[in-house]
Amino acid sequence: MMMNEQDIEEYHNIGKATLNLKDYANENGLPIMDRIQFDRWTEELGKEQFRVLLSQYIAEERPKFPLKNISHEDMRKNIIDLSKFDTSKICTSKEQIEKKVFEKYEDYEYGFEKHGLGIIDGGNQFNLCSNYFHQHLRLNCSSYGFRAPLEVWQNGNAKDIWKCLGPIWRGINSERVLKEATYLSAFRLGTYIATQFKPVVAKTIYDITKADTVLDTSCGWGDRLAGFFASQATHYYGCDPNPNTYKQYMKQIEEYTKIFPNKKVKIYNCGAEDLPYNELPDIDCAFTSPPYFSTEEYNKGGEKEENQSWFKFNEYEKWRDEFYLPVADKTLAKSKFMLVNIMDPKVKNVRHRSSDELINRNRDKFIGQIGMVIMQRPQGNAKFKTKEELNEFMAMKYIENVWCFGPKDYDFFSASRKGTLENFL
Repeated sequence: MMMNEQDIEEYHNIGKATLNLKDYANENGLPIMDRIQFDRWTEELGKEQFRVLLSQYIAEERPKFPLKNISHEDMRKNIIDLSKFDTSKICTSKEQIEKKVFEKYEDYEYGFEKHGLGIIDGGNQFNLCSNYFHQHLRLNCSSYGFRAPLEVWQNGNAKDIWKCLGPIWRGINSERVLKEATYLSAFRLGTYIATQFKPVVAKTIYDITKADTVLDTSCGWGDRLAGFFASQATHYYGCDPNPNTYKQYMKQIEEYTKIFPNKKVKIYNCGAEDLPYNELPDIDCAFTSPPYFSTEEYNKGGEKEENQSWFKFNEYEKWRDEFYLPVADKTLAKSKFMLVNIMDPKVKNVRHRSSDELINRNRDKFIGQIGMVIMQRPQGNAKFKTKEELNEFMAMKYIENVWCFGPKDYDFFSASRKGTLENFL
């Protein structure tokens, strides 16, 4: 049922006398209910009226957005645990992969079936160490046509918020409660969430390239910076034009250096197109996940928004020819290895073949691709005729592509092969 503003106001007035959500508000103004309270009001008001009242309350009172609760000790322990993690355990060479590998697009010129080297299957258990510093910025990053959770929560009207609250009564709330995580889960489904890169994958890349000096031309949400500190690499160079994330990188560096005091870091507050490459030393491994053209609108409406690549290069051909490919050229000229995590961006229903264009530009140095395993969401029952088809679909290994450039004879998966052989013997 889709409701308009008048419907919402009428529902709101009906329920005002019976439910005062302020009575359930925590110290941040957010209504919190246990199962008994939640079930009572759902039964007395009905799901729809309860949902309307809650959306109206958030629009009027603007309680603090329920970010994931990550303590300083959580962050500290998480990155220490990451530094001790044996990344060879999540690496599998192509010939050892037991499940079918599935890419987003089956018509890449350099698809995994022919050019795959292996997969990295890292979980999100080490995401806290960077999310501690950046989650408030990441959850305020919108995409073309889609609003970010924080933006809707802080600026949306009751109807905008109402659209996001439906999952509380459908599927995600098996506990039948209102708690901070309930709201966050609902808004994750109802808005656009900028992707957090897994620090464990970054550490793995630095490990398998045996890198000392690394370069990240799109520092993102500090996830590769975290992976660097947890790895054996010693020097990190990076850049980002966003003044807000730059401030958070400085906080990351300050905290991580207390744990790993011998690391050296230099981050430039500029876009990769303006990075002074002549000042950089020789790079062992340049690893980044560049903007997928305008898929994510970093720092939209913020200070120095005009320096972001999606704003500065607002047509795909301009972005490709003045940012994406020239940055790759300059990076590869400085680096032994260049690894780039990018899938073809699809913007306004137009797919741009960024992956093939990158490889065709640097075909002589292309080694192959590594599959970075991601979680695959179900595609809906209509896609499958039988439960067996659904189970087969969910059992595959779904990957994002990491395109690899460097010496042709290098074996990225030697450590994992050695570990497998030792276990066999």
